[in-house]
Amino acid sequence: MMNFKSFWIILLLFLLLVSCSKNEIIAFQNINLVPMTEDKIVKGQTVLIKGRKIIKIGSSDKIEVPKKSKIIDGKGAFLMPGLADMHMHTRDNWLNKDWPVSPLSLFLANGVTTIRDFGPIGKSQTYALRWREEISKGNLDGPTIYASGKILYESPVNDPSSLVQWNHSQGFDFQKIYSYVSKEDFHKAMTKAKELKFYTAGHIPYPVGLDGVLSEGMDEIAHIEELGFEFVDFDRNMTLPAKKWLPFVIGNVLEQYDISKGFEEKDFQLNYGKTLSDIIRKVKSAKIPICTTLSVGYVIIQKLFDHELFKSRSENCYLPKQYMDAFLEGREKHQRQFKGIEDLATFKYELEKIMLKELHRAGVILLLATDCGSGAMGIVPGFSIHDELRILIENGFTPYEAIATGTINAAMVIEKMAGEGNFGTIEVGKRADLILVNGNPLEDVGKIRDLRGVMAAGKWFERTELEEMIALTR
Repeated sequence: MMNFKSFWIILLLFLLLVSCSKNEIIAFQNINLVPMTEDKIVKGQTVLIKGRKIIKIGSSDKIEVPKKSKIIDGKGAFLMPGLADMHMHTRDNWLNKDWPVSPLSLFLANGVTTIRDFGPIGKSQTYALRWREEISKGNLDGPTIYASGKILYESPVNDPSSLVQWNHSQGFDFQKIYSYVSKEDFHKAMTKAKELKFYTAGHIPYPVGLDGVLSEGMDEIAHIEELGFEFVDFDRNMTLPAKKWLPFVIGNVLEQYDISKGFEEKDFQLNYGKTLSDIIRKVKSAKIPICTTLSVGYVIIQKLFDHELFKSRSENCYLPKQYMDAFLEGREKHQRQFKGIEDLATFKYELEKIMLKELHRAGVILLLATDCGSGAMGIVPGFSIHDELRILIENGFTPYEAIATGTINAAMVIEKMAGEGNFGTIEVGKRADLILVNGNPLEDVGKIRDLRGVMAAGKWFERTELEEMIALTR
């Protein structure tokens, strides 16, 4: 049996080891630096990390690396900021056998070091806050988490103000608002949020519309696709239950547009160019950020029109078995939602790409986001960030501009939302969220997939370790 003296000796040794680990300096040597402060590469650099912070950056032939530092040889590699997925969802079953591998690991293995949860899914949303704390303490591996709590989902709501107050008091970072909220309930929620200085982001509620959202001062729009409803004429004064709103709006779409003819950008610009310009002008004037989430439309098109291609995706092995079973049986969410109106999915996605281009051209703040994580849409956490980047490139973004949506822009919004946007660029004092990749990401964003390793809040994961973290065990 351990005596009292032995216990204290062991405890002191443990505390000493923990203290040494926290004070250890990690040095990335001889790297090509992608600072994201501007569109450039700085060759032959060394970056020193202590704890969770970047403490020094300089030329490798001049900077002095302290003795006993952990050296990471970056010769031939490129060090860039970690990416943020600014619209995703956690689910309380992520850490059990419903998922082959924890999505927290999938994010890290794909260079995603920050995630923002637009609505934790489960019986108790506060699990997301517990995970955040465990990750912060080093007891759980994963990206830094920011999260909303209970969603203001539909009207009538007994007391919208109380819901906003509860989320704020629990320590969530923002209030999410969904599509089925009345003007009155939306106003009450926004009034309370402003009183609390609590960030608000979400859909454009059907009864409220873009003008109403902007006039009330909502801080952020959750999807580019939300702007698409501004091209549809429908009665926003209707009082409908949540499950009837979308069929009602879709019915109006089908009455107003002949989707069977396909989508022609020239014709759309000719007929609706002014409406599009007005929408972009309003959004630009309001300086309101918007999450991209075009990978949703991309995946929907695959599921509806190229069944075999979607089924053969290698990353599908990380989706819950029940999802893939539902897809193979033709009963997953989007297969049911677009049944009989499949051409609407193509129309919708083409419109989203036009809006993406115009928002980008206008200089609207866009945020890299994929809507992954629920396990119900076929969007694989972590892997989807590369689809999103590719879609941005295909629609006119330079590699620097695309990466900025998940680094610089993400940090700017997190600063406004939570007051801690200390990431997104490689500068002294910033959080040590870093990706070491083998190719130049400013030439080809696809190079980000080729990782040597990832650092999340100062914790380094070698490529071999990342591969082990996402290795399938069953």
